[in-house]
Order: sequence, then C-alpha cells, then structure tokens
Amino acid sequence: MGRTIKNQNIRRPKPVEKIRLSEKHLYLRIFLVILLLAVAAVSFTYALTSYLKEDMGWKVIQVSSAAKANVGDEFTFQYELGGGGTSATAEYKALTILYSDAAVKAYEIFHADESFDDIVNLHEINQHPGEILTVEEPLYQALELLEQYGNRNLYLGPVYEEMYNLFQCKEDYETASFDPEQNKVLKEEFAVLAAFAADPEAIDLKLLGENQVCLEVSEEYQSWTQEHGYETYLDFYWMKNAFLVDYLAEVMLENGYTRGVISSYDGFYRNLDERDVSYSFHIFDRVGQEIYPAAVMEYNGPESLVYLRNYPISTQDQAHYYEMKSGEIRTAYIDGANGLQRTSRNDLVAYSSEKGCAEVLLTMIPVYVSASFDASALEQWKADGIYSIYCEDRVIHYNEEKLTLKQLYQKDDLVYTAALVG
Repeated sequence: MGRTIKNQNIRRPKPVEKIRLSEKHLYLRIFLVILLLAVAAVSFTYALTSYLKEDMGWKVIQVSSAAKANVGDEFTFQYELGGGGTSATAEYKALTILYSDAAVKAYEIFHADESFDDIVNLHEINQHPGEILTVEEPLYQALELLEQYGNRNLYLGPVYEEMYNLFQCKEDYETASFDPEQNKVLKEEFAVLAAFAADPEAIDLKLLGENQVCLEVSEEYQSWTQEHGYETYLDFYWMKNAFLVDYLAEVMLENGYTRGVISSYDGFYRNLDERDVSYSFHIFDRVGQEIYPAAVMEYNGPESLVYLRNYPISTQDQAHYYEMKSGEIRTAYIDGANGLQRTSRNDLVAYSSEKGCAEVLLTMIPVYVSASFDASALEQWKADGIYSIYCEDRVIHYNEEKLTLKQLYQKDDLVYTAALVG
C-alpha cells in the first residue's frame, strides 16, 4: 500500500507577489541612499580615527611588531605624549618609528654571537682577531668607556659562555656541568681564563681612533680556547643593558624627546625629563630569603640609576641567575681576579644626574663585584656626582643630603629607618 501524503501543497513556496515600485520621487530616494552611505562612511571614519588616535598623557612606547630582531623586550619606554607642540598621535607615531629603529640597531651593534649585514659588531671582532675593523660609533664609545675605567670584564667572554649555560638549567642536577662551585675542573679553567683576560699581552682590543679597532690575541690563548671549545673572546654580557639604555636615551635626546623614562628589567634606568617633576624609585632589601620594599626614593630632573642585586625578581632574570632548591643563587657577576661569581652585598643602588648608566655601573663594579664591601669608596664617588643607597640591619644608608626617602617599611616588628652618611 503506498504512502499517502496529506496536503501536498504544504511545502510548496507561496507565489511571489510582485510589487511595482512607483517611480515617483525617484531622485529623492537616490539622494537619501547616497546620504545614508555618506553618514555610514563618516561614522566608520570617525570610529577608525578614534581608535587610532592617541590620548595625551603617559604611554608605553613599544617597538613596532614589524621590526627585525631587537632589544625591545628587555626595556620599557614610558613617555608623556602631547607636550611637544604636535598632536599626541603624531608624536606617538614618530616615537614608535624612532624607538623601533634604535632598538634594532642596539641589538645588532652589541651582539656577540651573531653577525648582520653591513654591521661590524662584537661578533665580527671575535671572529677576526688581528684584523683592523671599523665599528659603529656607539660601540666604539662603549669600548672607550671600558678602557677609560680600566675595566677588563669584556674579556671574560669564555666564562660568560659557560655561565649562560648554567642559567639555562632547569634542575639542580644539571648545574654540575656548568657551575665552578661544584665542578673542580671548570673552576680551574675559569682561573686560567681570568688570568688570560687580565693580561693585555694575552688579549687586548686596540682602539685606533676613527671607530677603528683591532683585537690582538696571543697564539697561546687562541690555541687554549680552541682546545677547550670556547668561541667568544669579548662579551658585555650582564653589563650590556647599561650601555644600551644610554644609547637609546641619547637617540631620544638628540631628537628632542625628553619627557620620558627608559628602564631595563635588570636594573638600569634613564630618566630624560628636564622639567621640575617628581619621580619615584623603589629601594629593596633582601634579608635571608625575603625581599622587603624598604623605601621609595623621590627625585627631580634627569637621572641615571643603577640597581645591582644578587637575586632574581622576574622571569626575565633567568638569563643572569640560577636559584638552587637550597636557596643558594648563582649570578653573572664575575670577579676578574679568579673568574668566580662575587658580590659584596645583596643589593646596591647608585645614581647620577651628570653621568650615564654605563659610567655609574663601571664606578660600582670594583665595590660590588668583590669579596668584601668597602663603604668608604662610596664617599669617593660623590666627587664625580655619583650617590649611593644601600640597606644594612634595616637601616637605609644614603649620602646625598637633598635626597627624599618616603614610605619606609613598617610592619609588625620590622621597621626601617634612614641614615645620612658622610
């Protein structure tokens, strides 16, 4: 028996009803359509413009996503938009382009492990001992500063190679191959490398003027490094960001941008602001395994601040630290005397309104990267316009009379006080 379908018209579409449009007021309708389209276009343009428009005030300037490899991830650039005679939007665009270009150039110029087209950087110098090379001016100026301060940490490149491997370890058992404190053979190698690094007859970078350099390495040292598998003679390593923040700051200042602050994750800060505006900087104190926000330093005007610490405070710090499960911490602060890590105290802050971060750092290194802390040396820095802050037994020691310290830590039985010294 066949299946019967009831009401076979139920799924059929209804007849299309044709409606005749009156041609009356045709031009008026066309005008209204054009008007509506124009209103929609204006609304879209306004929305897009509002989205792209930058408001006046403080803004984080970031490296363009289209930029090549750069140092942008290691720095934070904050800038107050809208006070330079142009719109905040135009200023933001100009700053982004300028900062992006500078961040790329900084990455390439100071790189010790990679070469780039038309750039003679540390890697090129390492690869061509005995050859005269013309380097970029910012690199040459950095090398001149190292020579001026008698700092030969640049020559500890092979030690930094091994320390970098240590800091990449994920588990304590992995560190034995790279930690001279656990590895006697490596400790002896580091002592040999430190001796080579300290000896100008073994290795020396000659500065010849007009941005020309020549790396001289003795045959003995070249043979030794090849035999032991080391490839890098020169490396700024943990010092690098002090020179980079100065370079980035100078690029901004040369182009008239002064209402900003550039800081690195590892403790180098350049305030460019020449106005009488108050800024703050946090002072920390590590006691045992605890880190205390000891106080807030307030200051006005341009300032270079350097904060050295022998403990990590962010995930980015894994490039320069390794913390054992026991609480012991390995750092990148290598003593040129023996190739081993040394810090005279947990933390030390120094700052200057007259010098850049690199000069402040080079002044600090002999005191901080040392087996013992010489507080008297800090008084000598004052003659060069460099002041200091450090904590000891819950007392914040500072040596600039006009410095203002606020929000001193007070909780339960822990109370911090401040003492002017010198």
